[in-house]
Amino acid sequence: MRRACSHWLGRHSSRIRPFALLLSVLAVAAPAHAIPGEEFCGEATAVYLPEPQGKPAPNIELANFQFTSPEDRCGRNLPNDALMRLHAEIKPLAATAFADSRASFSVMVRYTITADKPATFDMKVSDAPESERPRLTRFYTEAAALNDARSTSGTVYVVFHYNISPRAAVARPAKGG
Repeated sequence: MRRACSHWLGRHSSRIRPFALLLSVLAVAAPAHAIPGEEFCGEATAVYLPEPQGKPAPNIELANFQFTSPEDRCGRNLPNDALMRLHAEIKPLAATAFADSRASFSVMVRYTITADKPATFDMKVSDAPESERPRLTRFYTEAAALNDARSTSGTVYVVFHYNISPRAAVARPAKGG
């Protein structure tokens, strides 16, 4: 049997060497994942919320709700209950601030959450007219106060991206009869 094996290897060694070299290069080039299963995680994790859970008001769409962590690509360093509590706290703030909006624009907020400090808040606005400034200021002030979320370790970024459209005109019942 040994002889047959060496005969086969001798005949196919030109094919095996490049394959073995490729395997050794891939083994060296493959990133080492300190956390099991991390190789299946992406750069960020999107959270899907079914209607109406993800929609603060009829004219407000939660276009993106995601989180990421440089230390844990799978985001396991932010407990799910903390993530969902943050969503539950910001949702009514968005509804109160933007439900009566008269313009189309988008608002993206990012919380930077750590284990040992209050969360920090950043906000970017696109295409909002000056008339929306009071609503945006109120939302910013109230949303920035949501700073009690903590990660179990490292830094976690949580992003909420809202698309706001003008509030639909409310039809008034006809008078008379």
